[in-house]
Amino acid sequence: MRIIAGKFKSRHLTTSKNMTVRPTTDRVKESAFSILNKKVINARFLDLCAGTGNIGIEALSRGAKQVTFLEQNLKCFRLIEQNLQACGYATNDPQVQLIRSDVSKGITNLHARSEAFELIYFDPPYDAELYDKCLSHISDTCILESAGILLVEHRKNHILPLNFGQLTCDRQKHYGDTCLSFYRYL
Repeated sequence: MRIIAGKFKSRHLTTSKNMTVRPTTDRVKESAFSILNKKVINARFLDLCAGTGNIGIEALSRGAKQVTFLEQNLKCFRLIEQNLQACGYATNDPQVQLIRSDVSKGITNLHARSEAFELIYFDPPYDAELYDKCLSHISDTCILESAGILLVEHRKNHILPLNFGQLTCDRQKHYGDTCLSFYRYL
């Protein structure tokens, strides 16, 4: 697992072979960031179900102003800390925020603190059945800025509804068995 572009280009990140984490493949990550392109620069970015921190660190590498990593699993959380340190970030760096929490509670807490993001990447464990509940919760809490983009990574055969509250899917891209769905506010 490596950083594809930006100031940390070609840097390898640590992952654990013992964990059940499924890191986003380089192909999917590269495609997602190619589509987002300059929208990442100076954006507030939320990496939901952050796993190894792979996506959020790619966003930092490409110029995101601030990245919040939300992860429930303690081993993953420590792995994110380790990968950030390998890229020169301390856990108290203002450019990064690490939150160890269940995704639904994390969304609620971010909303309670009036935090909102231009970009959100949501990649839960495929079988966790978090999609509908969390996407509706994101729509209801408005932690996505009004002109923001929510990217959802899921299995191609897992069909997500086109609408969650005021969020509408306006684009989908398929990469083998993986699908990226792009949601925006109406």
